[in-house]
Amino acid sequence: MDFFDHQDRAKKNSRRFVFFYIIAVGFICIAVAAIAGSVAWISSDVPPATKTQATMLVAVVAALITGLIIVGGSLYRISELRGGGSSVALSLGGRQVDPSSREPNERQLLNVVEEMAIASGVPVPPVFIMPGERGINAFAAGYSPGDAVIGVTKGCIVGLKRDELQGVIAHEFSHILNGDMRLNIRMIGMLNGIVLISLIGQTVFQTTPRHVRGKEGFALQLSWITLGVVLITVGSLGALSARIIQAMVSRQREFLADASAVQFTRNPSGIADALRRIGGGARKARIKHPRAQEAGHMFFGEAIGSFSMLRSTLASHPPLDVRIKRVDPSWDGTMLEPLVSEEETVAASSKDRLGSAIPDIGPGHSEVLLPMLALSGMMTPAHIEHAQSIIHAIPAQLREAAHDTFSGRAVVYALLLDRKDAGIHQAQIKHLQTSGDPTIAAMVDVLSMSASTMDPELRLPLLDMTLGSLAHLSENQHRTFRSDVKALIKMDKSVDLFEWVTMGVLTRHLDERFGQARAQVTQYYALGKLGGEVSVLLSALAHAGTEDEYDAGEAFLMGEGSLRSVNAQLLPKSQSNLSDLDRSLKVLATCSGKLKRDLLKACALVVGADHEITTSEAELIRAVADALGVPTPPLLPGQKLI
Repeated sequence: MDFFDHQDRAKKNSRRFVFFYIIAVGFICIAVAAIAGSVAWISSDVPPATKTQATMLVAVVAALITGLIIVGGSLYRISELRGGGSSVALSLGGRQVDPSSREPNERQLLNVVEEMAIASGVPVPPVFIMPGERGINAFAAGYSPGDAVIGVTKGCIVGLKRDELQGVIAHEFSHILNGDMRLNIRMIGMLNGIVLISLIGQTVFQTTPRHVRGKEGFALQLSWITLGVVLITVGSLGALSARIIQAMVSRQREFLADASAVQFTRNPSGIADALRRIGGGARKARIKHPRAQEAGHMFFGEAIGSFSMLRSTLASHPPLDVRIKRVDPSWDGTMLEPLVSEEETVAASSKDRLGSAIPDIGPGHSEVLLPMLALSGMMTPAHIEHAQSIIHAIPAQLREAAHDTFSGRAVVYALLLDRKDAGIHQAQIKHLQTSGDPTIAAMVDVLSMSASTMDPELRLPLLDMTLGSLAHLSENQHRTFRSDVKALIKMDKSVDLFEWVTMGVLTRHLDERFGQARAQVTQYYALGKLGGEVSVLLSALAHAGTEDEYDAGEAFLMGEGSLRSVNAQLLPKSQSNLSDLDRSLKVLATCSGKLKRDLLKACALVVGADHEITTSEAELIRAVADALGVPTPPLLPGQKLI
C-alpha cells in the first residue's frame, strides 16, 4: 500500500467517522426527546388532545436543544484546536522540549525524531513531553506533516531503550505519513460535543439547591436533581457512544502503524519490546490527564481503562498480546519491565549513540532500484541510516546552531549568502545588521564559512532541521525573519534553485506552524484542463537535467508519455522558469491524490531519463513533491528513479 492509498483510506475513515457521529447524535437527541416527552406527559394535567400536542412540542424542543448543545460543543472544541498539533499537546499537559536541550533523555528523543523526519522527507516536528505521565505512551498530532508534533510521556523516554523508542516514534511517523492525524483531531473536537451533555448534567447536579423550604422549594430541588440525573444518564450513553466510535475507527490503523514501524526500521524487536514494556509496567500505557478520554484514540497504547466485560468493545487499541504477536510471531508471551520504575523520579541517563555507529551507505546501494512512488510518504531502514549519516556529516557548528531558535535563523541566512560575489555578500550582511539583531548578523558571518564549504547535498536536510526551532519564533520574529529571507534572496536580482526551494519550504511549513496556511481543497480530478501547468512542470524538470535541447526533449517525452488525456508540450527555458513553475504547482497542488501520483511518476521518468540524478535535480524533485503535499525521502547515494 503506497502513500496515496493511505490517504484514500484516511478519507474513507473520515467519512465513516462522520457517519457514526451523526448516528450517535441522532440517538442521543431521540433519547432526550423520549425522556422529556415522558416527563411532560406524566406531569401534564390538560385534556388528551392538548396533552399530546404539548408532549410532542416538549420532545421536539428538547431534541433541538440537545442537538444544538452537541454541535455547539463540537464546534467550540474544534475552534480550540485550530492551532493544530501544538494545541493538542498543550491541552494534554505537554511541555515543549527545547531543540537545544542537553538533558540526555531529551537529547536522545530529539535525535530519534530528527532522524525519522529527515528519512521520511517531512519537516522536523516540535517535540512535547508529558512530564507528569509515568505510563509508556506517545502520540502524533496535527492537521498535516508540516503542522505535526510528536508527544511522549515521561515514562516513554525513561522506560525504553533507544531502539524501542525508535520503534514507537516510527509508529507515530506512520500516522503522520498515512494521513491519520487530521481525523484524530476531528474526533477530539466532534466527540467533545457528545460527552458535553454528561458534563452539563454533572454541573446541574452539583449546583442543585441543598437547603430548601416548603413544597415549592422541594419541588424545585427535585426538578434539578431529576434533570441532572437524566443529563448524566444520557451523557453517559453519549460517552459510551464516543468510546465505541473511537474503537471502531482506530484499531485497524494501529495494526497498520505497527507494521509500518517494522517496515521503516527493519527491527521488529524494537516496537515489540516497547509493547512488552507497556505490558510489564505498573501503569501500562495509562494517561491520567482529564482530557485523556477524548484523545485516547490518538495514543500509541491504550490510554484509558475500561470494564473487563466491555474491554473488547470499548478499547481504542487492539490487545497488547495480539499486537506483539503480529510484529514478532516468535514471542514467548513474556513481558518486560520499564528501564526506570514508576517510583523513580530521576531520569536514568542513557548515552545518545548518534554518530557512534554511522553505517556506511556506499556503492552497495547503487545496485538497488527503488521507484520514487513507492517511497512517497514512506521510508526504509536505508533511509534512516542515511539520515543518521547526513546529520553526522553536517558541520557540528551548523548542526548545533540549527537546534536553537535564535541561531536557527542565522543558519538559514548563512545558507542564502552569495558565494560568488563578495560585494553582494557584504551587502547581505549589512542588511542583517541594520534591519534585525546585530548579534544574529555577527553569527551569520561566523557560520557562513561552514555553510559555503558544506556539501550541497546537506543543505536541504539542514534547512529541515531548523524548522523545529523556527516554530518557537514569536509572531513578530517570524514576520521579520520572513522579510529578511526575501531581502537576502532578492539582493542579487535573481533567484536560483536553492533559494526558490528555501522560500517554498519556509512559506509552506512555517505558515502551517503559525496558522497562516489555507486548507487545500481538491479541485481537479482529471488533467485535461491542466495542459499548460503540466507542460511547465515537465519542461522545468527536463531543462534542469541538461543544457542540450534534444536531450531535454527526450526526457520530456518520457514523462509526458506516461500521462493520459493531457495535451502537454516542451516549453523553452524562458517559459518554464522557477516563477512559472511556482504558479503551476499552486494549481497542480489542488489535484486529487490519484493525479498527484501520476504527476510524480511522470516527474520521476523525466529526471531519471539520463540515469543520473544531480544534486539540483534531487532538490527540485523533492521540492515539487513537497509543493504537492507528498512527503518524499531524500534520494540514497546511487539510487535510481524508475
